[in-house]
Amino acid sequence: MHIVKHSWCLVLLLLAACKPAPVVEKDPYPVRVEKNHLIFTAGDPELKAVRAQQAQERDTVVLHLTGKLVWNEDVTTNVFSPLAGRVASIKGARGQKVKVGDELARITSPDFGQAQADAAKSEADLALAKRVLERTRDLLKQGVLPQKELDAADTAFRDAQSERDRAVERLAVWGGRGGGDVNGAFALKAPMSGVIVDRNVQPGQEVRSDAMLAGMAVVAAPMFIISDPESLWVHLDVSEQDLSNLQVGQKLEIRSRAYAGQVFPGVLTVIGQSLNPDTRTVVAKGTVSNPDKLLKAQMYVDVNVITHVPKMPQVSVKAVFLREGKACVFVRKSDNDFEMRQITTAAEDAGHVFVSKGLAAGEEVVSEGALVLESLLDANTSTASAGAGAEKAEH
Repeated sequence: MHIVKHSWCLVLLLLAACKPAPVVEKDPYPVRVEKNHLIFTAGDPELKAVRAQQAQERDTVVLHLTGKLVWNEDVTTNVFSPLAGRVASIKGARGQKVKVGDELARITSPDFGQAQADAAKSEADLALAKRVLERTRDLLKQGVLPQKELDAADTAFRDAQSERDRAVERLAVWGGRGGGDVNGAFALKAPMSGVIVDRNVQPGQEVRSDAMLAGMAVVAAPMFIISDPESLWVHLDVSEQDLSNLQVGQKLEIRSRAYAGQVFPGVLTVIGQSLNPDTRTVVAKGTVSNPDKLLKAQMYVDVNVITHVPKMPQVSVKAVFLREGKACVFVRKSDNDFEMRQITTAAEDAGHVFVSKGLAAGEEVVSEGALVLESLLDANTSTASAGAGAEKAEH
């Protein structure tokens, strides 16, 4: 019985010894790591996901902002009525060119009528005082009146002259002249030359001299706005991180959706000195040349701010990845050899990054697949380290 049992055990041992060893599948496209180089086997399908582009050297940074066009206040005036009254007629229309002194509207104003009456009365009083003075002089020569009567007449004449000057000057401030009719018809005139770009008044409308202080947007709207539409301002909201790229005098490229492909030149003129606490932005301002009057006030536009920097290579932002907190890229040395390299980045511009250190213009940088290469580098580095540790343990 024991002999049979031992025989079966021997058979089982022989069968186990004859069983083939498990087949270890070998990677047909091994990748090896040499220092910071990731070296592929020719034909590795992983290479199909990798694209490289040459680093181009550039010396300009384009900051992309949005802006709003407004009238250029240096060549714009808001016209209000200095007198209360009713609009009798309107001569100024939107789009009309005007010169200094051109009549915009005629307003029937009791205040202007009173000023006309005061000027007319002062003229009459002065004429009367002059006649009295002349008569008094004649009577004094004849010995009929004493000297004090002449002195009194002379004082009255001077007072009437002063009152006439005051009344005429007051009337002249509003564009009136002494000696005219007393009709209360005040002519609202253009204070500067330009184009009437807006009008907010109708015939028969009541106007007030304190409209600017009324506190209501509709009431406080100017009757006319005169400007030069060939020059506009653009207001820009600039974030804190973009402030370092702005300088007064930089060139602006303004684009509007209304005119696709057309660029309007401008210049940055003002950078605000305070930050909006709600939006955390600074308001900057530039002037825009608009000779064909295509751009309109209140338009929203796209603005490129052109900044000149020292010449540096520029790479796609997709090529840059962080490794241990430092910016890195993969540089293609050959079809199968990729070197991981630390770089120092500078300004960013429309999906591209300037590299101030670690890269030369003309080198081919991986723009697609950089993260794939990084993961392969990590995997092969850890495998190589584990293998080296096992060999060391065996020895």
